[in-house]
Amino acid sequence: MLYELIKLLHLVAAIVWMGGMVFMLFALRPAAVATLEPQPRARLMEQVWRRFFALVLGAIVLLFGTGSHLYTAAYKAAGGSVPLGWNVMLVLGLAMFAIFGHIYFAGFRKFRRALAGAQWPQAAAAAGLIHKLVWLNFVLGWLAIAAVRLLA
Repeated sequence: MLYELIKLLHLVAAIVWMGGMVFMLFALRPAAVATLEPQPRARLMEQVWRRFFALVLGAIVLLFGTGSHLYTAAYKAAGGSVPLGWNVMLVLGLAMFAIFGHIYFAGFRKFRRALAGAQWPQAAAAAGLIHKLVWLNFVLGWLAIAAVRLLA
């Protein structure tokens, strides 16, 4: 029962992160670009990202903790091995964590500094980089999901 609860928490954290990226990439950003001028849009995105990135940080902690437990439990139960898909998911997940670290600690910090100084071209450049890296994490997330489901 504990194993299933940990697996559920792992899934919930992944859904929060992946679902947030779906909303950001396919609903919020296109709507903001279509309806807001660059400066109000930048201010909106700062507020949205501040909240979303806090959720992602929590999701990463939960994913790492639950994933470590699930991986080691499966490794021990199988006598020293796990399915290939689990290893692929682990590598992709660690890459996603690192990319998010760059988004949050470099890109978002640069964006907020530029926004505070009304340096609109620098804010736009930082936002563009964040957008590209979110796309990269979105693709990696789906590859991780596919790997754990399809690779035995």
